[in-house]
Order: sequence, then C-alpha cells, then structure tokens
Amino acid sequence: MKQNNEQTKHAGRRSKPPKTFDPGERISTKVVRSFLLVRLLELLALLFLFLILYLASKQYDEVYVAVTGTLQSLLGEKLFLWGMEHKISAFLILWAALFVLTAFVFSVSTLHNFDKTWRSLSAVFSDEREVRHFSRRFSDVEIALKDMKHSVYRSKQLAALNEARKNDLVMYLAHDLKTPLTSVIGYLTLLQETPDLPPAQRAKYVDITLEKAYRLEMLINEFFEITRYNLQTITLEKNRIDLGMMVNQIVDEFYPMLKEKQLFVSVELPQRIVMLADAERIARVLDNLLKNAVAYSYPESTIRIGAQQKDGSVVIRVRNQCDEIPPDKLARLFEKFFRADASRASGSGGSGLGLAISKQIVELHGGTITAQSTPQYTDFTVTLPFVAAQA
Repeated sequence: MKQNNEQTKHAGRRSKPPKTFDPGERISTKVVRSFLLVRLLELLALLFLFLILYLASKQYDEVYVAVTGTLQSLLGEKLFLWGMEHKISAFLILWAALFVLTAFVFSVSTLHNFDKTWRSLSAVFSDEREVRHFSRRFSDVEIALKDMKHSVYRSKQLAALNEARKNDLVMYLAHDLKTPLTSVIGYLTLLQETPDLPPAQRAKYVDITLEKAYRLEMLINEFFEITRYNLQTITLEKNRIDLGMMVNQIVDEFYPMLKEKQLFVSVELPQRIVMLADAERIARVLDNLLKNAVAYSYPESTIRIGAQQKDGSVVIRVRNQCDEIPPDKLARLFEKFFRADASRASGSGGSGLGLAISKQIVELHGGTITAQSTPQYTDFTVTLPFVAAQA
C-alpha cells in the first residue's frame, strides 16, 4: 500500500505542467533581482571591512596597523585621518561611491544585453542571421529567442507547404472541372448546330451531357463538403443503424458500376450489428471506400466487405485486389487532394477528397481509419466505438 502511495505521489509530481518561459517577465525580474543583489553585496562587503578593522583594533595590533597603513597609502594621510574621525560619514560616502560606480557598470551591461536582445529579434525573422550569444545571466533569454526563431522557421515551412497544396488544389480542380465541362459544352454545341439529328442519337448525346453535368456537380459538392468538414463545425446526429442492412443497400446502389467493370462484391457479416452513429455520414464513409475500391480494382475481381463487433468496437474492412500502393503514397493516402494515381483518378475517381472526408467523419465519431497495401490487395480498416442502440 505504501509503495502504491509513493507511486501515486510521484505520478502526481510528474503530471504537473512545466513552467512556460515568459521573456518579458523574466528579463525584468532578472534585472531588478541582480541590481538589488549587487547592492546588498556591496553593503555586506563594507560592513565586513569595518568589522575587520574594529576587531583588529581590539585584539590584533599587527593586522590593524597593516590594514590602516594600506588604506592610508591608498587614500592619503589627510583623507584617511578625516575618515577615522568621521567613521559613519566615511562609510556612507564610500558606499555611495561604490553604489554609483557599480550601478553605472551594471547599467552598461544591462543595456548591452538589451541591445543584443533587440538586434537578435531581427535575426528571429531572418534565415541569414543568427541569434547572438548572451551572458550566463541572460542565457534563458537566448534560449527563448532561439525557440522563437525555430518556431518562425517552422511556420514559414508550413506556410510554403500550404501554399504548394493550395496551388495543387487549384490545378486539380481546374483539371477535374474542365474535363466534364468541356464535354458538356461540346455536346450542347453539337446539339445546337445539328437540330436534325436522329432522335436516338440526340437522346444519346443528351444522356452523355447529363452524365457529365452530374459529374461536374459531384466535384463541386465534394469541394464544398471538404471545406465544410475542415471548419470542424459538424455536429453528429446519431441514430440507430443496422450496419449489415446499410452495407447491402450501398452495394446495390453500385450495381451498374460493378457490372460495367465486371466486378463482384462479397459481404461478410458474421453477426448482426446494430449501433448508434450518424447514419448519413457513416454511409458516406462506406460509399467512399467502395467507390475507391471500384475505381482501382482489377477487372473481374472480388471486393470483400466485412464487419464485426470486437472489444467494444466495430471493425469494418474493405479489401480489393489492385496494384500495390507504395509506402510513401500510402502514408499520405488520407491527405486532402492527394491521389495515389493521378493519371487514373481523374477519369475514374473523384477529386482526391473522398478518403480525406472519410477520415474526418470517422474521427468525429471517435474512431480511426487505416490502410494497408500488398502486391495482392489493399485493405481499408475502419474502427468505430460501439454504442449499443436500443431496440
């Protein structure tokens, strides 16, 4: 019991948050504290000197003669005699002189360190200049300035990365939006310029135009949706979900796409899972994962969807047979606007937003989503906290 108490005590000590460094407060505190400390040391030194003289005059004649002789040679005979007659006045004058001298030296030193601080502030925002070296008394100021410089450098790197991603986003969106828009304009122009087209051919062109318009709408909706999720203002509306029924319903909606690519789907749910979650958004996750699997699966292969309840969680897996995703691309798979295969994603997939949206939805539910890829298959695993739904 005692050992447990000790462990708890140590754990409590470790859990205390570390003190943060406030440069402004610490500099002012150090200046005032150092100034008062020097004044105190001066006073103690003078008192110690007069105490030695007093004791030496009472007990040690040789010491007294040696000390007074030294002072007489330094101050002169008249000044020394005057000091011996007016000990209190001499003490105050000597202390005042030392005070002024050391205060001047201290002020020069402090101003020099403040000048270093001021000049080093420009180095914080410059890659070419370094933070100056400070004395030990101001070493924590040097550390704080170097930390600031590192933070500014990291902020510049992140800003450059975000700028590059923004440029990629503009490029991707321009490319994705231009492709279906060009088709829509082309077919509409063809229909306008040839009003005597046969009804069957006209209906075919209208269907193609409508399909491209729907794709254009989907891309625009995805763009707005990822922006909406990125604002982190989404509130989940949890309700009762029969996961097996939801999976089968989504698979049925993909039947035309599966038939076109000659793909098959195998649903494996060993148990009935009824849980509380946001049905609309969980359906979006499953839709995105299945859409991704359809886009990249080998023709005439089988997509396997499985789910099970395990250790207070619901684990959903979507496996498809496709080319292996390289590790560097696998690590970025859930980044916004990232495409593992840009050449195919433009024609068969979305704008590179689906998996990023899925990740944010899963995390809003308190879960995780991961991906694993081998030369034979790619696995997506969604783990959600299981909250039982009342019947």
